[in-house]
Amino acid sequence: MSKVRGFYILCFLLCMSVSAQEVYKTIKADGSVVYSDVPSDGAVPVNLSAMNNTVMPGLGGVSSSKAKGRTSVRKRTTAVQYEVTIASPEAEQTLRDNSGAVSISADVAPKKAGQFELRLDNQVVMTQSNGQFQLENVDRGAHIIQVNFLDKSGKILASSKPQTFYLQKASALINASKAQ
Repeated sequence: MSKVRGFYILCFLLCMSVSAQEVYKTIKADGSVVYSDVPSDGAVPVNLSAMNNTVMPGLGGVSSSKAKGRTSVRKRTTAVQYEVTIASPEAEQTLRDNSGAVSISADVAPKKAGQFELRLDNQVVMTQSNGQFQLENVDRGAHIIQVNFLDKSGKILASSKPQTFYLQKASALINASKAQ
């Protein structure tokens, strides 16, 4: 036990002797500054005790001397969470239109000036200031739509969930066998 204690005392004394050594500052001909514990030509001793007096600020950004007696209050601004919903067509709805006309209605909450971007089958189809879209000549079959709400710079603020609708068109082949 006394050997361990002696070891710790020796380590402590070594640390004290290292920290008590003198530090020298030398400015070279090219203007670079060199700090060393070995004195050289033109070296000036540096007083380290005067330099190590920095007080770290508290967590609230107020120094500890100012923090006594008052509490720092920060206003926290919360980002507005926008939500885009597609009112029509409903998810998994089947539409019947031989011309391929599809009406899509979307809205954002809370209301804000911006642009609505319609994506049909993962391709941008239209961007406009309101959420009412009229598409023409849409092919029959399953289609996935999504509406993004953009700010003035084009940054996406919110997106609707992708939803699928089905478009059916009458086919000339359906009644072709009865006509013969």
